[in-house]
Amino acid sequence: MSKFFSFCIVFCISAMHVHGQESAKKEKKGIAYFAFGSHRILYSPSDIRFSRRGDPAFDFTLSNVKAKDEGGLKFKTAPQFSYTVGYYFKQKGFGLEYQYDHIKYFMTPGQVLRMRGTVDGKSYNVDTLVDFVSLEHSDGGNYAMVNVVKWVPLASDRKKNHVLDLIVKGGVGLVNPKTNSTIMGKRRDDRYHISGYVVGAESGLRYNFFRHFFVTTSLKAAFANYRQFLISNGYGRQKWVSGQVNVLIGGQFPL
Repeated sequence: MSKFFSFCIVFCISAMHVHGQESAKKEKKGIAYFAFGSHRILYSPSDIRFSRRGDPAFDFTLSNVKAKDEGGLKFKTAPQFSYTVGYYFKQKGFGLEYQYDHIKYFMTPGQVLRMRGTVDGKSYNVDTLVDFVSLEHSDGGNYAMVNVVKWVPLASDRKKNHVLDLIVKGGVGLVNPKTNSTIMGKRRDDRYHISGYVVGAESGLRYNFFRHFFVTTSLKAAFANYRQFLISNGYGRQKWVSGQVNVLIGGQFPL
């Protein structure tokens, strides 16, 4: 009987040891995570080309157009937000994630700009007060990106309940704006439309707490090329460089 109990104890200890090893192996495979938050974004001046068939017909470019965002979590339409969903391969030391930035773009009113092109067959190359164009990517300029992610450990406590990482990531994706515009009296409250591409790089800090939660703050630089956004009976084109500050909070779990 004593041999039987000894066998049971040894078997249980061995099973616990094997289960612990299997759990450790599972933990080392990777971490799934998601996060949600908000941002502020700055835009470089950009040249915007407008082309339209109809009455009036035009094809002109405004140079060095200035614009601004709406301001974080303001609720005039839908708030500026960002979210990420990703998976980090711990053994390989990198991750893949999908990141969506619901950015807001408002052309600054009352600008005096260089206008080059034609309107109803008449040529223009003049500086003019642009009170005949109103442009907003106001339900989003919308960066939809796939990123490669790297976490670099900086500091932690002994139990790994509090960990500080450096995050570095870069990616590429599509821009999917919903544009509202009024040009020479012709208004269009647009639908979402895949209009071009975006490439970007981002870096910041990731504070992990109680193993399953984290907060990130980061700086992001991006180049966006809107090759074809929709206006009334026509199209617009523009490119810009943006600088962005993101703050997100999220959850994570091993898989």
